[in-house]
Amino acid sequence: MRHGWTLVAGMAMTMALAQAQAEFRGFWVDGFNEGFHTPEQVDTLLQRVRAAQMNAIIVQMRKRGDAHYLSPLEPFATQQQAGFDALAYLIQKAHGETPRIEVHVWVNCHPIWPGSGWPNDPKHILNRYPEIQTEDYDGNRITEVGYGGDWGHPLYHEWFTKVVLDIVRRYDIDGIHFDYIRYTGERWGYNPVSVARFNRRYGRTGKPDPTDPLWKQWRRDQVSAVVRKIYAQATALKPRLVVSGALITWGDGPQTSDDWVNRSAYRAVFQDWQGWLKEGILDMAIPMVYYDESNPSRAAFFRNWATFLKDHQHGRIGVVGIGNYLNSIENTLKQVEFARAPSPAGNRANGVNFFSYAATTGVGTEEGSRRYDEAFYRALGDYFGAWVPTPPMAWKLAPTAGHLMGAVLDARTLTPVDGATVEVYREGSLVRTLTTDGNGFFAAVHLPAGVYALIARAEGLPARSLGTVWVTAGLGVNLPVLLGEAEAHIVRRIESLAALPDGAPVLLLNTVVAADWLQPDALLQVRNALGEATVAVRVDAPTLPLLQGDRAAVLGTLRKQSDGTGVIEQARVHWLGAL
Repeated sequence: MRHGWTLVAGMAMTMALAQAQAEFRGFWVDGFNEGFHTPEQVDTLLQRVRAAQMNAIIVQMRKRGDAHYLSPLEPFATQQQAGFDALAYLIQKAHGETPRIEVHVWVNCHPIWPGSGWPNDPKHILNRYPEIQTEDYDGNRITEVGYGGDWGHPLYHEWFTKVVLDIVRRYDIDGIHFDYIRYTGERWGYNPVSVARFNRRYGRTGKPDPTDPLWKQWRRDQVSAVVRKIYAQATALKPRLVVSGALITWGDGPQTSDDWVNRSAYRAVFQDWQGWLKEGILDMAIPMVYYDESNPSRAAFFRNWATFLKDHQHGRIGVVGIGNYLNSIENTLKQVEFARAPSPAGNRANGVNFFSYAATTGVGTEEGSRRYDEAFYRALGDYFGAWVPTPPMAWKLAPTAGHLMGAVLDARTLTPVDGATVEVYREGSLVRTLTTDGNGFFAAVHLPAGVYALIARAEGLPARSLGTVWVTAGLGVNLPVLLGEAEAHIVRRIESLAALPDGAPVLLLNTVVAADWLQPDALLQVRNALGEATVAVRVDAPTLPLLQGDRAAVLGTLRKQSDGTGVIEQARVHWLGAL
């Protein structure tokens, strides 16, 4: 057997060395097995990664609503060495030594707890907000992957976005990588809040049938909305951040573009990753093309999906995810060869990623895989021959477009307007029509740099126009849009509060959280977006935790203090994103 893969590697290595070019080469490194639980595991991981001539690792920092890094929002992973910030140490070692290894943070999106037991930590989202769980048509809450958050519930949508943006803001990572960014099947997604939102939007009553086309599109839209929101906000924070996903390829691959809608990803679990590539809210697609090469029908599935990916990257990056855990070393290398070769149409993928670092070779199931097989890492190193950089992304290195985003809010109450329409115009022509999500958020990504006008509309509220909005190449603009007449004084600078009387209703539109606000009974401190002036806020309406640097709008009553300062009481706060 060894001679077989050595021969394949030897034949291919000459070509690889002669035609070395940028490509993505990585491992998925899960948090359930050894990999980064201690400094010693990290050192071993990176030694093997470099020996295998990889240039990236995708490390699972969130498994089931936990954190393998120091998170202010989610509980510390039980497998992790106490107090050890795996992500910080990984970045230090991966970036600081030669060759540089990219660090992409893998977050499990939908699963939040296994199907047995219940989390003990009060910090866990199931204890904070149990109402965010998904349900099936019959009201069951345990999916095939345990308890899961429902993308149709605005609270889970926002919580997950906060978790991701916290990582992006505090760590020098190269990318964010989504896993389980979907539902688990067409009978799931029946959280009562999501069903109620759907019925309000379309004038329905009762519970829609799982196969109802409009209800299926609703759930597809909820998943796409969180991808869009995180993409727009995260890349506004760090324009060169790569947003990627581990994507579904169940069954045989599509034969044509039109056949995509018949695949399970789109039809059954509502993961429209082809649509995400077209819209540009996913920089890098890594379909999980996990098939046993020794099974002829499964080997054909692998080739059909890899070919489809090569021909349908839509100007972004496609990387073939290889299930080495199912295959011998020789068969894994056969799949790598096919993944790197051009399609019949002449198109190439942009690299390979292996599942997994821990389960290196196998005979058909992950449980039966050989773990940490040094021969596997050596075989990859022999095959690739030399390190190469990851593929450049022109839309990040030399951008000509930017992102326009914001939140549509009721000016009287600061509540988000769900299902509002935002029309985007340039030089009098309509260029995009957007719909707000359950948190009032909207985004148009990759708009050519220039000046735009907006018109926001919602049932029961007067339309509002914004005449001059600048979009700058490579950056994002984020603005609140108020519908209706505000009954409070609109305050744009905190210093302006001094001129208002005690008891005045006030609406602060552009404030930044000055310090983490994690306890609802504590005073929230906010400051001007530009400047140091601060004011204390006593939050009355339920609000998710806020972190230093978050942008927020505040509506409340100004109460003057004896020392001349003010406190905003009985306040409602709307989170606008991260700064």
